[in-house]
Amino acid sequence: MKRLAAGPDGRLGYEFGGLVLDPLRRQLRRLADGSAIELTPRVFDALLHFVERPGELLDRETLFQALWPGLVVEDNNLSQTLSALRRALGDDQHDRYVLTVPRRGFRFICPVREIELDAEGRPVVSTAAGSVDTGAGTATDVPIANSVLPVRPPPSEQPDPPADVDQTVQPVTPTPKPAVRLSVLAAAAAGLLAVAVVAWMLIRSNGTEGSPQVPVTTTLAVLPFKPLLAEYRDEILELGMADSLIVRVSTTPGLVVRSIGSVRRFAGPEQDLITAARQLDAQWILDGTVQRWGDRVRVTARLLRAADGTASWSGSFDERFDDVFAVQEQIAERVANLLIPKLGGSVLEPTKSGTRDAEAYQLYMTARYQAQTIRPSALARSIELYQRAIDRDPHYALAYAAMADSLRRLTVGADAPPGPSLTRARAAALRALEIDPRCADGHAALGWVQWWYDWNWSAAEQSFRRAIALNPNVAEAHLGLGHLLLSQRRAGDEGLQEIARARELDPLSRIANTLEAGYLIGRGQRGEGLSRLDKALEIEPDFWPAQLLVASLHQAAGETDKAIAAAQRAEQLSEGSAQATARLGTVLALGGRRDEAVGVLNRLVSRAQGRYVPPTMIAEVQCAIGDRTATLDWLDKALLARDTHLPFLMITPCLGALRGEPRFDALTKKLALPDRPPATGKL
Repeated sequence: MKRLAAGPDGRLGYEFGGLVLDPLRRQLRRLADGSAIELTPRVFDALLHFVERPGELLDRETLFQALWPGLVVEDNNLSQTLSALRRALGDDQHDRYVLTVPRRGFRFICPVREIELDAEGRPVVSTAAGSVDTGAGTATDVPIANSVLPVRPPPSEQPDPPADVDQTVQPVTPTPKPAVRLSVLAAAAAGLLAVAVVAWMLIRSNGTEGSPQVPVTTTLAVLPFKPLLAEYRDEILELGMADSLIVRVSTTPGLVVRSIGSVRRFAGPEQDLITAARQLDAQWILDGTVQRWGDRVRVTARLLRAADGTASWSGSFDERFDDVFAVQEQIAERVANLLIPKLGGSVLEPTKSGTRDAEAYQLYMTARYQAQTIRPSALARSIELYQRAIDRDPHYALAYAAMADSLRRLTVGADAPPGPSLTRARAAALRALEIDPRCADGHAALGWVQWWYDWNWSAAEQSFRRAIALNPNVAEAHLGLGHLLLSQRRAGDEGLQEIARARELDPLSRIANTLEAGYLIGRGQRGEGLSRLDKALEIEPDFWPAQLLVASLHQAAGETDKAIAAAQRAEQLSEGSAQATARLGTVLALGGRRDEAVGVLNRLVSRAQGRYVPPTMIAEVQCAIGDRTATLDWLDKALLARDTHLPFLMITPCLGALRGEPRFDALTKKLALPDRPPATGKL
């Protein structure tokens, strides 16, 4: 393909078959009249992947890695995506664009021309030149001046894709009916502590307020550094360079730095900067290369404007490799001294929360990935890995803080008894702060324990705010503060703004996108809310909290069978979480299938005979069935067990409706929950 250089006010796009594709705006338009063709995010990514490789034969594995990186999906997922793409292009019968090569793969056969687009996405350069021979053979890209498109070697020279780590199935985001009964919607949103409870609270509001507004800031994504030669990869060094820089610059006021959890998805030699900038919603990209040669390490780095790919700064470093972490710190300091002033900040002192042990760091990074799924087996594995990292380096404050977070999540994802798990979590958080009193992650971890277990609302809020003051880029601190404020029914939009900020900091976070989806839908902003839910499911189709929100939406729309199916799917994906089981029982009861709901209730009660089951989960099903006395009995048991779901009591559907019942009011006084009236209005 003949490559063009974008002009000073333009950017590059693609023209093919009378259509224009704008990668940055993520738009597909007809050349004749400028009308848009709607594509889902996944279908758009598939089209862009084809258009950037016209004439290339792309096998299924290549497409799986491009569209579902790091995930294992069924063949049917790819078939559905390609079918949707063909339908959108009007190509479902004629093979004018995407040709299926039996038993080999797929080829984009329509001639593609690269064109310049103006600021509004309109072509400004003639499309007479630059057509592509789409017969046999493969087109090899040539670098584009001032762009962020990488040079791609022929497929035979590309490294093997990373091993997959998750079994996933692509679900379909539901489209609820517009007319919804308030009582059904409120009750259907019950269940998940971190998702459905808050979603229900917002669903009960009148939906007249706007979505939370996040202040305008400068956004930076520091990508994992690439190897100069793939056969000499050092993944610890590649991720470590990015992590060191993220930690170094993240405390700069006014600078939003994407988390290592989000950017690590773009590790590897075939890093696509356009995709990274788009998915991370970053204005600036810092990327680089790193290679070790004997006792030396050579690093290059560059700061790019995501809008046009121009480099604002670049530098190279050649240092001794006596100590990988000393090298990282030295380079991070030199990069930070050049980078931060360009973004309007000042260089701050480095953190003392990290480690200098390469093996401890590798264990820590692996554990963080495991902890994201909120599944019992993955959480248990993450705790084991954090402990091994701490055994290697007893002064690794970040490992203690992260382990505290996984221990806290056990009470949600694995129905762990609150006492042992959260007592140990508190000890880990306090140890992190003993090592480094300025460890923002440690303050955030302590805040969750003070909220969920101590029921000390003011202390928890103080810890979250302290974490944010120390480092405004710790997403878990914003997430915790937002939840706390919402559970306390604080006036104003601060709680919603904090959740939005958490999602902004970690745009590829499953839980942040799912939570924001619930909030937006609750405010009547269905389009935005369903878009966020679609994003959460795109990141991980089998994220079980998102499936619980799907169940709520189906229940709210009166689609009981679909709601039951989603709740059953969530129960399976969560490895039997009591929250998912309780949601299933609630959906059955509200759907008029009382006998089946009683069967689910009996399952929970039977399970509680041999292991811990959060009593609030049983209380919710009892309440949905209509047994008030049994509901209050189980809530009394929840108080004795220090059930971590009790802080959400006043905003939990059905349970919150017990206000005025003497036993219920006595319980809320013991918890010192604020006596504010419930949200009113209708959807």
